[in-house]
Amino acid sequence: MNYKIKTKNKNHHFNWVTLMIISLASIVMGIYRDGITVLFPFFQKDFDLSRGELGLYITFLYFTSSLVSIFSGRLVDIKGSKWGMIFGVLSVGIFLALHSMAPNFSILLVLAAFAGFGLSVNAPAANKGISESFPLKWRSTATGIWSTAFPIGGLLAASILPMLGMMIGWRKTILLPGILALLCVFIISNFYQVNGKEELHLNNKNNVSFWKSIRKLINNFDLMLLSIYGFFLGAVTGSISTHFTLFMYMDYDISKSIAGIGFACLQFGSILGRPGWGLICDKYLGTNKRKAFLIIGFTFLIIALIFGLFFTGSNPSLIMILILAFLTGCTGRGWQGIFFASIPETVKEEEVGFAIGLTFLFLRAGLLVAPPIFGYMADLSDSYDSSWILLGLIFFVSSVIQYLYYLRQNKIKNASEDKI
Repeated sequence: MNYKIKTKNKNHHFNWVTLMIISLASIVMGIYRDGITVLFPFFQKDFDLSRGELGLYITFLYFTSSLVSIFSGRLVDIKGSKWGMIFGVLSVGIFLALHSMAPNFSILLVLAAFAGFGLSVNAPAANKGISESFPLKWRSTATGIWSTAFPIGGLLAASILPMLGMMIGWRKTILLPGILALLCVFIISNFYQVNGKEELHLNNKNNVSFWKSIRKLINNFDLMLLSIYGFFLGAVTGSISTHFTLFMYMDYDISKSIAGIGFACLQFGSILGRPGWGLICDKYLGTNKRKAFLIIGFTFLIIALIFGLFFTGSNPSLIMILILAFLTGCTGRGWQGIFFASIPETVKEEEVGFAIGLTFLFLRAGLLVAPPIFGYMADLSDSYDSSWILLGLIFFVSSVIQYLYYLRQNKIKNASEDKI
């Protein structure tokens, strides 16, 4: 069947309206995904939970998201970016509203698992919308701006939700992001315009075997090594996101509202770190992303050792803690931009979508597994000291291994060129 597509294309300029709507959807998702942890002190008190039990919330959230990460990208290809954003944001809005009525923590875990379905389609829907609405020369800029949406959402949540939780209780507070999600669905439904190129793609049948494509990616050793490294990056991010507010609240006896400010500093560091590391990588490291990972891993190790060794038994100033919170966000959560920019370097252009889905599977597996372990270790020692040390070592050692592999591959490549 033939479809007439208008020849007039607005892609010659920067499509701010489309980018703002896509970013708005991700900000709302970020308020939930990154901001829910600032309410953990309220959960802990209300349901009498340990650190390890609280970590299970993030595990359940990412369990379903991890299971369907590859398939969700395929589904968005079939249904379109607009459908993906509406489905994702609507799902999160509904299940957040149900959070306010949960009689116990077990029900919250079930609701978190269902909300994971909504999260799983957001990233592929946003990426598809950007790729279809922006020409190549604007795509990296648009993606860089969009990638800050999640930490911006987390920053907003960290700045507002703890204060509201103390004023009106966490059950009423959690309705706010739910209402914002439903408002966002209305905006997407009425103002997001599907690009003509996307309409054409949606009506074209893709005859490439799904499982054949997956097998090909699995046999790509460079991609698989990057994905395994992504598992450890996900473990670092998941542990930090889940426990940082509790770490300040329980280890340093900081109030819930001040702990929320600390988490806001963490989010602010993440916002600046993503484009910041990209700039450092491109301008000062010759686009060597592997070296950038090594520097990030070493910097995070220093921060983790300060938390785990040098602050043990001391009473550091609040300013020092907030500065370290910012640096933790820059390193432990600021790597996303250069990581996802690394993926296209390992596969062909037509395989990038599947490759991103595969790496998301590993990332989310790390996000799923690590938070309960990080919290359980803290429960055993009644502090987060050993948890920080282990997390710093994991990040640094995995960064060293991926860099050594890069050097080895470079040496082999240079030797082959010399023979020619």
